Amino acid sequence: MKRTYVTGECWRCDAVDVPVLWLGPVQSQDHGDGPFYCCEPCVQRLEALVRAHHSRGVASA
Repeated sequence: MKRTYVTGECWRCDAVDVPVLWLGPVQSQDHGDGPFYCCEPCVQRLEALVRAHHSRGVASA
């Protein structure tokens, strides 16, 4: 899968003016949705969490 990074703000760690990847829309209970962008270290952390989730055999919500 080709990943296209743009310069922006990471919505996970608040780093600014860094390469970020759009991961999809995120929903807020009170304010609708917005674009979820993360920097490379945060993308790697999220991927590790997903990998651990699947290795435990936990069903997706």
